[in-house]
Order: sequence, then C-alpha cells, then structure tokens
Amino acid sequence: MFKKIAFIHYDTQNLERALTFYRDILGLPLLVQNEEWIEFDVGGQRLALRQVDSSPSPTSGTGSAGAMIWLETPAMARALSHLDKNNINLINDLQEFSYGKMAIFEDPDGNP
Repeated sequence: MFKKIAFIHYDTQNLERALTFYRDILGLPLLVQNEEWIEFDVGGQRLALRQVDSSPSPTSGTGSAGAMIWLETPAMARALSHLDKNNINLINDLQEFSYGKMAIFEDPDGNP
C-alpha cells in the first residue's frame, strides 16, 4: 500500500532562521525554496519546513507534537563539536547503546 515516506514536515515561525540552521549548520542540500516552504535532501528523504504565524503546541515537552528526525553521522564527536560551536541546544548528553551512539539536539524552533 505505502511505498515510502514522501517527506517529513515541521512548521517554523522563522523560515530564514530554519534555512540557515538546516543548510548552513547541518549542511543539508537545499532542494526547494519559496516564501512559505523549504525542502532539504536528507540522504534521499525530503525534510520540509513551512512558515507559520504561531508556534507548534508540543505534546511531549519539546518540538513539533513529539515528532523527531534521526540523522546518522560517521563522526559523532565532530558533529557534536560542530553543534556546540554553533550554540545548538543539546537536549541530552551523548548516550551509548549496543547499536551505536545517540545525542538529541533542537532546531531553532525547539524541534528535536
């Protein structure tokens, strides 16, 4: 029935700030940009952000109704250092599991 995720979408109150974060800080390639919508390529998946007038109402403490995007990197220490240098808020410290390492951070709108 369903073949794949078409895209993942977050709302943002500041599209320019989101553009800077996802393109310049996270290094995601920009695919689409207009006055109300931007899309990025995340390893073959699309991440979309839509300009809205009010902030999302989170249901689980932070972010857009509890949704989360998981990004993979082969260089976790370097990625965390880069986020720190850009004053990106880490929600938790680096954690190690049997399947790998994980840290959660927020985008400028508080989305994890």
